[in-house]
Amino acid sequence: MSLTKRILYFFIKKSSEKSHRIYYKQKNNYYINQYIQCTQKKSPSKIRKETHELWKYWKIYPIQYFRYNMYRSDCPLSISEMKNYIPDYFAYYLFYPKSFKERNILCEDKFLFYTICQGLRINQPKTILYTRNNSFLNDQQNIITLQETLEIIQNIPDKKLFIKPRFGVGGTGIHVLNKTNPNTFIDKQKNVIVDLEYIKEIVKQDYIIQAGLTQHTIINEIYPFSINTFRIVTECIDNSKIKILFALLRMGHGGMEIDNATSGGLYTKVNPNTGELYKYALTNNQEKFLAHPYTNFKFEGFHIPFWDKIVEFTLKLAFKFCDIKYIGWDIAYTEDGPVVIEANNGPDISILQDFYGGLKNHFKINSPTDFWYSENYGIKDL
Repeated sequence: MSLTKRILYFFIKKSSEKSHRIYYKQKNNYYINQYIQCTQKKSPSKIRKETHELWKYWKIYPIQYFRYNMYRSDCPLSISEMKNYIPDYFAYYLFYPKSFKERNILCEDKFLFYTICQGLRINQPKTILYTRNNSFLNDQQNIITLQETLEIIQNIPDKKLFIKPRFGVGGTGIHVLNKTNPNTFIDKQKNVIVDLEYIKEIVKQDYIIQAGLTQHTIINEIYPFSINTFRIVTECIDNSKIKILFALLRMGHGGMEIDNATSGGLYTKVNPNTGELYKYALTNNQEKFLAHPYTNFKFEGFHIPFWDKIVEFTLKLAFKFCDIKYIGWDIAYTEDGPVVIEANNGPDISILQDFYGGLKNHFKINSPTDFWYSENYGIKDL
């Protein structure tokens, strides 16, 4: 019976991978267009040989070949080094699920995550309201009326509110409310005043509504319009020891009020040991900036002065969620210290590999084939 389950798992996953190819090709459309337009490509036979080799190795259409410009004639990577770059599908549907198993809900459900953090007294943004099952809940998770909801929003002292989808990813679906006078908030995304009609629309979906943070002045100097967060990936070893694997600083860009790379933000590498920023930042379309285009803040050589506090906070935090082996934490830093914004049980593999190179060995993936067979074919199937 065990062998039957393993074979079933393989065919389910292969079918899933095939159905996801269109999605990943669309997601990487920019890079595929760059490949088509490139005038410094390797020979067609060389490209066919390398893509076939990668497809055979990972058993996945090698979209990473185009994302990381492996087709270029000046690409310095050997085929062995190319194999270290993990394809998106493998990361999100084969590798990470082995790490979080049935515990993925702890990170994916923001309602649950913030409730747990509140119980553990972990620093996080102040949650003002929740929406659930077409009802508003106050900070004690008791049902309140629409009018009571509007009065709470109008009377809070905070200048900014974030309305986040309960299961949102990549910054999609977030509404940012800005106070324009003592009793009025404006949703810039929809360019509407927050009133009862607006409230009636919000309650139709599940959200958490949180007060905006005031980030540390040093982080504000980098970019002032968004809360710029540190994406820190931790590994839990033997359910007890925590190790920081990778770190990035994510920043808003062009007036945007969120810092997600997929929504147009910038990101740069942070040395996990020293807190030093890398020499340039990237956009999701691989534009390079030696300094932030809005503030002219120079990245190279800058050390985050409170990096040790961020590291200490993250290590303690990750230990409390040690049932999940790999987590990408989004950590903000305020005048009062570090604050956890979110936890990601499948941290973006692409932006990590942009700065750290292929991560296969970092994640101790000896043979990709091993991940194609399992008795548990219920994890993230189709």
